Amino acid sequence: MRLIFTSNFNKFQSINATQAWSLFLTGCKKDDSFGKNPMIGKYLTVAILGSVIAQILEAILISNSA
Repeated sequence: MRLIFTSNFNKFQSINATQAWSLFLTGCKKDDSFGKNPMIGKYLTVAILGSVIAQILEAILISNSA
């Protein structure tokens, strides 16, 4: 059974970014696959945001130079 459908999960408790990424990437099976350090989730968020911004800037620069 998925973790999010258990009776003790949805009690409107707050989760950190590491737990959110873990739930997202494991298909809601585990909330601790990245460990308990909240900085890991922040790092993943910044890394993904940075790569998206880099791709957008690359697309803009390539379209303007062509």
